[in-house]
Amino acid sequence: MRMRAATHKVSPSFQISMLIWLHKYFALTRRSIGVQLEYRVSMVIWMLSATFPLIMLAVWLPMAKDGPVGGFTAGDFVAYYLLSFYMRQMTAVWVAWELDYDIRHGDMNTKLLHPIQPIHDYISFNLADKIMRFIMFTPLVIIVALVVPGVNYVVTPLNITFFIIAVIGAWTMRYFTQFSLGLLGFWFSQALVLVDVFWMLFLLFGGGIAPIQLLPEPLKTLAYILPFRFMMSFPIEIMMGQLTTNEILLGFAQVAMWIVILLGVYKFLWTRGIRQFSAFGA
Repeated sequence: MRMRAATHKVSPSFQISMLIWLHKYFALTRRSIGVQLEYRVSMVIWMLSATFPLIMLAVWLPMAKDGPVGGFTAGDFVAYYLLSFYMRQMTAVWVAWELDYDIRHGDMNTKLLHPIQPIHDYISFNLADKIMRFIMFTPLVIIVALVVPGVNYVVTPLNITFFIIAVIGAWTMRYFTQFSLGLLGFWFSQALVLVDVFWMLFLLFGGGIAPIQLLPEPLKTLAYILPFRFMMSFPIEIMMGQLTTNEILLGFAQVAMWIVILLGVYKFLWTRGIRQFSAFGA
């Protein structure tokens, strides 16, 4: 009896739908880039305001002058906070403030009339911002890493691939966390207070203030349990060669788990929030 491998064909209608969807996303992102270029001075100022990692570097460098601190040399601190600065640029999210404004001022009504869900409009604007930041800051980080002595990264094709995947995961987690917090504006007038709480937890447990390896117990243990590490520290640990391949793959599994949870929370809040919004007639 002859065995023939099963073939699965993608239906033409599905292919057409995907092409239409991608075309709309491309158009939204291109439009968003145009909007950002119109306000390029404000955009540059906003980008440069995310310099908190450089301030923390100035705090830690003097401590490492006479020798390593918790295994971190002066060069390690520069390498860490340089990537921390880059992570802040490439995963920056402000959608909670956008949602809060649109819900309060009725702009959500207009977005609900669009042929695609509002979240895609918000995402396209953020993606446009990331393209601009990538062009601006990637060469800068590479030059600094090459010029400053003691800055060492594991630069191999596999490790760079791992890093890119981790950055995408970090952005996705931060985006849907903030989006979900922003959706609480459907019910609460002070929902942005929770965004501030999230930001403080993110800085502490994500490695924004200090590498989580240097946190005292039990904060260090908590940092490895909570999701914040994967929003900043995890990609940095990959590039600095602090993780084995198995640890990286385990980290990706945890990132996937958190993304599934956050997507579920977003869908739950969005469905009920829109009902609430419609019931009160915006």
